[in-house]
Amino acid sequence: MACYAVHINERTRAGQSLFQYLNSLGVITERLKPRRRKAIDAALEDVRKGRVYKAESVDDMFRQILG
Repeated sequence: MACYAVHINERTRAGQSLFQYLNSLGVITERLKPRRRKAIDAALEDVRKGRVYKAESVDDMFRQILG
């Protein structure tokens, strides 16, 4: 059996109608939402990978950033 992934914009009237029609036929088995990467996940990944910098003061931070 073939499996297809179709993105339907449910914010539009046409998208809602299409989704309802496909759902009534029983061809939609699972409704997946894309997982958006949250800022906290990105920050924790930076810490795990060692992409963290420390500065003694604001002036020190600007010296590190601007070189």
